[in-house]
Amino acid sequence: MGRRLDMNNQARIDKLLIMAMNSESEARTLAIVEQVLEIDPDQPEALIIKADNTNQDAKRAEILEHALRSVSKNRDPDSYLVELLIYKRLELTLYSLGRYDEALEACEKILAAPKEMYSDLEEDNGTKTIYYRLLIERREWQRILTESMKESEHIPAWAYARLIAAFMLSPDSPKKRKVCASMFWDALILSPEIPFYMLGYNPEPDDNEGPEVYRAFNFALIYYDILSISEQFRDFFTRGVILFGLLSNRFDAQEREYMLDVIDALGGYEEYENMSRILFSENDDAAIIEALAAHKCLSE
Repeated sequence: MGRRLDMNNQARIDKLLIMAMNSESEARTLAIVEQVLEIDPDQPEALIIKADNTNQDAKRAEILEHALRSVSKNRDPDSYLVELLIYKRLELTLYSLGRYDEALEACEKILAAPKEMYSDLEEDNGTKTIYYRLLIERREWQRILTESMKESEHIPAWAYARLIAAFMLSPDSPKKRKVCASMFWDALILSPEIPFYMLGYNPEPDDNEGPEVYRAFNFALIYYDILSISEQFRDFFTRGVILFGLLSNRFDAQEREYMLDVIDALGGYEEYENMSRILFSENDDAAIIEALAAHKCLSE
C-alpha cells in the first residue's frame, strides 16, 4: 500500500512490519515503525501500529486519519479490511475527544461491514457499546428503541440504551414505570456488577480480578454519566440498585445502614421489607433478580 514502491523496498517494509508486530518493547516497536515510514510515509499498517502506541487521543486521531486518507487513495484487495481496522480504532478515540458525529460515522462503517468481517473485528461488542452510547449522547431516543428491537444479541449496551431511551421518551405514567422496571431487571441480570461501578459503590478492580469484572468496570466508565441526564432517572436507577444490593448482601454493616436510609428516601423501603421476607440468604444473584422482576419491583 501507500506509494508505488519497488520490490526491494516493499520486501523491506513487509519484514519490518512483521518485526514491529512481534516486538514486545514499545520503544523498539516505534523505532521499527519509523523506519517503515521513512521508506513510505503513508504506509497505513505502520501508521496503525504507531497510533496503537500513542497515548494522546488527539495525536492518535491525527495518525489514524492520515492512515485513512492513505487507504482511500490506494485501493487494493486488502484495503477494505485495513480501512475497517482504522475505523475500529477511531470510534473510541473520536468519542473520547468529543467528536461524536465522526465517532458515530466510524461505528456505522464497522456495523455496515459484511457479517463475517464484522464478527472478527467486534470482540466484546465494543462497537455496539460506543454506538449506543453515542445515540444516547445525541438524545436519539426513538432511534435507540427502533435499533434495539432489531438486536438478536442482548448485551449491556443494548439493555442500558433502551432503558434510558424508554424512560426519557415515555410520559410519566404507571405503564412507563412497569416497562422501565422490566428493562432495568433485564439490564441487571446481564451483569449485576455494572450498576455498582456506575454509582461508585464498587471500588476499581485490582490486578487479580477476572476479565468479566474488567468488562463490567470498563463498560461502567463509558456509561456512568447517563445517570446525569435526568435526576428522576438517577433516582429510579439508584433505588433498583440499592434494593438488589441489600437483598444480595453487597454492603457491609455501616454501608447497609446508610443504604437503608437512602432507599427509604427514594420510596423503596416497603418494597425491600416485602422482598426480604420472600428471599433467602442462599439465593444467588440470578434468583434474586428473577424474583424482583416477577414481583414487579420498581414498578411503582
